[in-house]
Amino acid sequence: MTPPRHDTAAGSGGRTRGGLYVHVPFCASICDYCHFARVAVHDAGLRRRVVDATVREARLRREGCPALASDRMEAATAYFGGGTPSILEPGLFAGLVAGTLGRFPSAPDIETTAEANPESFDQAVAEAWTAAGVNRISLGVQSLDDRILRSLGRRCDASTARRALALAVESFPRVSADWILAPGTTLDGLAAEFREARDMGVDHVSFYILEIHPGTPLAARMAAGAASAPPDAETEKIYLEAVARLEDLGFAQYEVANFALPGGESRHNRSYWRRVPYLGLGPGAHGFTGAERYANLADPREYCDAVEAGRVPTAERDPIDAAARRLEELILPLRTVAGVPRGRLPRGFPLDRGLAEGLWTVDDRRLALTPRGMLRIDDVELMLARILR
Repeated sequence: MTPPRHDTAAGSGGRTRGGLYVHVPFCASICDYCHFARVAVHDAGLRRRVVDATVREARLRREGCPALASDRMEAATAYFGGGTPSILEPGLFAGLVAGTLGRFPSAPDIETTAEANPESFDQAVAEAWTAAGVNRISLGVQSLDDRILRSLGRRCDASTARRALALAVESFPRVSADWILAPGTTLDGLAAEFREARDMGVDHVSFYILEIHPGTPLAARMAAGAASAPPDAETEKIYLEAVARLEDLGFAQYEVANFALPGGESRHNRSYWRRVPYLGLGPGAHGFTGAERYANLADPREYCDAVEAGRVPTAERDPIDAAARRLEELILPLRTVAGVPRGRLPRGFPLDRGLAEGLWTVDDRRLALTPRGMLRIDDVELMLARILR
């Protein structure tokens, strides 16, 4: 894995800094809206097999990459996502960390994040994760309203989520929590929940608008008329006002869906938008080498079969050509408050139209998206792709 030199910072001992993402595909159940690579039917044997295969994949990728094999790169950030990493037995999770992150040099100040759901996060998990080196947790709260949680098909209730939040802030120096703006959500309810989370000690909030994906139970319910979503204009209004409430509480929007108190920003998230290479391990994991993006086999058994046969389990490769890189160098920084240098905007960019619609602000040096612009980032990306075509 040979990263572009200008996209990364020097690490300790002259190494180049990169990231690590490890995907844990297991869930206790599948939420009605979820479309990620995950399985709800599994046992201890399959969980062990996947962890062992992920550790073996780390070895295969290290052996096949001169930059990794020679220890010329170090992990500045690591992220154990899913799925639900907290569903792994504590000892099994510790073995996963040791066999993946522990196989590579790490920066002295490494940020190591793990995702958890409230119903599978307890004292034993917290203690095992702390011992394994996790120093940041991302908790999938989604809502503190039982009515909303039921509509999303979540297994936990609000009291379970509150207990998990309390344990998280007691156990880890940095805590992030996810919220979803779902049908039935009110601005006052969101504002009260955000304030409660901040007062508990949460320093980072990821805030999303619920998306309806084909093939999910929620999409089926909507197609049958058993559920409905409010008009887009109403959802946008609540979202933008909720963003303002977050900022009033001290949570600054630094990326499209991420908000943090000072110093609470996710370094791992920020590295994605800066095109820092990262190694993706596990079923369904994605990675970025600097020259290409890749995706692993998503089915856990197919993934294990490949790794156990000594094959790197890559399912898709997407080489980054000059056109793709140019688009990335525009759209990725636009997902952050840093924006892009004005001189880098392509000819034909509709500067005045976006200003009139409140999508971005611009000065002599940079263009940056407003909260409304970040909400419409997909439209902005499509527009840029057409201009650059």
